[in-house]
Amino acid sequence: MKTKKKTILICVAGGTASGKTTICKEIKKVLPKSVKSQLLCLDSFYLQSLSKKRQNKSHTNINFDHPNSFDWNLLYNTIFKIINGSSAIIPVYDYKKSSSVNGKKRIFPCDVIILEGILSLYDKKINSLADVKIFIDTPDDERFIRRLLRDCNERGRSLDNVIKQWRHVVKPMHKMFISPQKQNADIIIPWYSMNDVAIKAIKAAINDLIKDK
Repeated sequence: MKTKKKTILICVAGGTASGKTTICKEIKKVLPKSVKSQLLCLDSFYLQSLSKKRQNKSHTNINFDHPNSFDWNLLYNTIFKIINGSSAIIPVYDYKKSSSVNGKKRIFPCDVIILEGILSLYDKKINSLADVKIFIDTPDDERFIRRLLRDCNERGRSLDNVIKQWRHVVKPMHKMFISPQKQNADIIIPWYSMNDVAIKAIKAAINDLIKDK
């Protein structure tokens, strides 16, 4: 009797505003309709103590991008539960309040989990569970422009706040922790605009995994 393979885990990492959300949406589009998928955002797993501090401080005073800002045990246990057929309850992150203290939601078992976040390929235990590891490689200037427009227009941040945070936190953390994740990736995608060839390659890889389930 053939043993059913575990839930497929796809990890998508890359710098801030690199195009991770776009890639995840494209992945969901290429999945067969019969396949149930669930998107997990790494931002939901910020440490609760950090979320509480954020409610009382400027965004420039807190390092959002350091690995120590995340609850890796909660993330691992959540993924492990889903892979083994159980549901899990996770925090819901509010980007405008920069907090995940109050919101909660239940994640149910599925065929494919897509984990999206700046450090999705950082943790060794998470990498050990992953079937496909993707890094989105987007030029720094393009990412800065995207982040500036997004944070000012959608998240109520000031121009000075965004620039200061970029210079003192985002840029150095990208060089120190985020960019080195490329060495853990199965697929590195150059991403300035839609990369159709890369999407086709990802689709082929995922379809092969689904057939083997």
